Order: sequence, then C-alpha cells, then structure tokens
Amino acid sequence: MRLLDMAHRFSFEQLIEAVRAPTQLTRLSLSDWEVLLFVLKTARLEAYLAFVLHDSDTWDEIPAQVRAHFSAAMVYAQRQNDQVFHEGQEIHELLMAQGVVPVFLKGAAYIIAATKNANGRLCSDIDLLVKEDVLAVSEATLLNNFWYHKSITDYDDKYYREYAHEIPPLYHLTRGTVLDLHHNLFLPVSGKAPPLEQFWEGVVLQESGRYTLEPAAMFMHSIIHLMLNEEVVHGFRDMVDLKCLAEQFNNEPFWQRVEQLAIESHFETELTVVLTLLNTWFDGNYPVLQPVGRSQRTKLKWLTRIYKYALIPDHPALHSVRSGVARFMVFVRGHSIKMPFTVLVKHFSIKLWLGFRNWLRGDATADSKPVDLGAAFKR
Repeated sequence: MRLLDMAHRFSFEQLIEAVRAPTQLTRLSLSDWEVLLFVLKTARLEAYLAFVLHDSDTWDEIPAQVRAHFSAAMVYAQRQNDQVFHEGQEIHELLMAQGVVPVFLKGAAYIIAATKNANGRLCSDIDLLVKEDVLAVSEATLLNNFWYHKSITDYDDKYYREYAHEIPPLYHLTRGTVLDLHHNLFLPVSGKAPPLEQFWEGVVLQESGRYTLEPAAMFMHSIIHLMLNEEVVHGFRDMVDLKCLAEQFNNEPFWQRVEQLAIESHFETELTVVLTLLNTWFDGNYPVLQPVGRSQRTKLKWLTRIYKYALIPDHPALHSVRSGVARFMVFVRGHSIKMPFTVLVKHFSIKLWLGFRNWLRGDATADSKPVDLGAAFKR
C-alpha cells in the first residue's frame, strides 16, 4: 500500500525539477522529502543534491531531519572521494615509474579534475585508460603491487582479453578497491570502438598531477558509456553528469570539439539523443546535430523515445510498463551492439552451456581458476 501511495504522489518530472531547480525543494513536506530521498538514493544522486543544497542559500530552510540525512550522505561521499584521490595518486606513481601514462575516466576523472559534478559523485570502481601497447606492462606492475584478479573461468578471461576493451577487473589486496584497466573506450570486437588518436591527443594534466581526458572527450566518453551499454541502472545519474559538464564548459570551442569527436567516432546519433534529452529535461540550449535522411530521423526519434523512459530510475515510485519495456529494449540493443551476431550467438551459447553444466554439478564456480595472490606479495 505504501509503494502504491508513493507512486501516486511522485513522478519523474518531479525528480527532474528537483535536479533542475533544487532551491525550490524547501516547499516540500516531510512526507514528500521521504519519497524524494528514497528515489535519490536509488539514482545515486543523494550526495550530489546534498552538496548543491549545502552550497546554496536555502540549506537552513530544509527540515532538520532531512539535513541530517543529507549530511550523512555528504560524509560518505567525501570519504569515497578522498579514497579515489589517494588510490589515483598511488596508481599514477606506479605506472608512471614504468613509463606508462595512465588516464583516469568517468567518476575518478571528475573527482581528479574537480568538475562541477565531482562533489557527491559516487564511484563503484576506478576506470583507467592506457595505450594498448603498454597494457601488459601496466597489468604486471599492478599485479606486483598488491592488486590481483579474482577467480574467473578460462572462457571469461579469454572474453576480456580478446573481445573487450578492458582486462578482467583488478582488486586491491588490502583496501578492496576495484580497478578497471581499459585500452579502449568500447569493445573492439563490436566494430564501434572509437579511434583513440583524437582522444589521446587532448589528454590533460590536471592540477593534481594526474591525467584525464579533455572536457569534450570526457563528455563524449560519458555518452558512449551511457548509450552503448546494455544496462542503464544509473543512467539518469549519467545524464546529470552530462548536464553538469555541459553547463561548466558551455562555449563554442567545447561544442565544436564535441561535434568533431562525435563525427570521427561515428556517434553523431548518440550525441543528438543525449543533447535532445538535456535540452528537454533541463532547459538547455545546446547545439543539436540534425540527422540527414528519413531513416536517420526515424532512428533518432525512436532512440530518443526509448531512452526518455529507459533512463527513469528503477524505483517503485517511478515504475511504469513503459520504463520497463524501454529498459528491456536498451538491454537488447546493447548486447546487439557489443559484438557481431555470430560472435554474440557463440558467446551466449558457451555461457549458457557452462552455466547449465555447473548447475548440474551443483557448483557455480566449478570452472573458475584459483585466485593467485603470489604476485601481490612480491614488492
């Protein structure tokens, strides 16, 4: 009964309004705040909005119970922010000593570059980009310095190394931090991996002494990550990231560079979908590329409609049949983009067979290799 009541009292439009005009939230009742806080937590935007309100003139007008909740979220986010900063420094020094230039991506990059969305930005892992020809050196260096791979099957290891744009995740032995080491921004086997020369060309050394992509490349990478993945569980949070980057770097050279990267990477449609939604949801006035030809216009209209619903946070107060169907369509589209059809069928067949065989054995980890922690203790 409670969830049904919540669903009748809260809408996606209200969430958008909370992000677009947070100072207006002072008019909410405690019961309205309760629903909003649950939705923000699901969307991983709780700490982000807390920092925005804390830095505004309306912080003292928010109910004390809500301020206490926001304060806890800010403390947690700041602790993680500090951890990412510390981990980033150690990783940077390790790899630079081997002649490798590590470039931080996504959430870690926002924190290192102190972008507008950095405060309150939660990260489930640290994403790092290195050039493919130094990937083996980078992995070996990390493995020799308290990082290790968890147990996975031979097939999954092969999948990462032959098909994907990253190696299997690395975990820190004592701190438990997760590191995704990339050599591209999307799976090379897909045929849609962007040419990296332009992305590497604009790499920026931040004041903190670590490298990130330039703002326009950050923006495009966030779009690639959002629009080509099969999961959009935190898709609305990614849209807020893009909103913040667009507002912070909103000038003609920035948009010219974004357009250049989109055209060279063949992601013009994905860029247009995102900018259309940013303009619609957050009253933006960002330059939108116009599709050429009827088929392109139809595709753009179709994708914009799908993502309009798929990016709604998956919380009971916002649930609808439309959003569920849209997320399923994104799931299918994401997998169809990841690899050619024949490779996709082979991949799913192998995964299905291995899963079925291990189910018969009664051991889900029967094919996994044992974890080798030996290298982690060499230092």
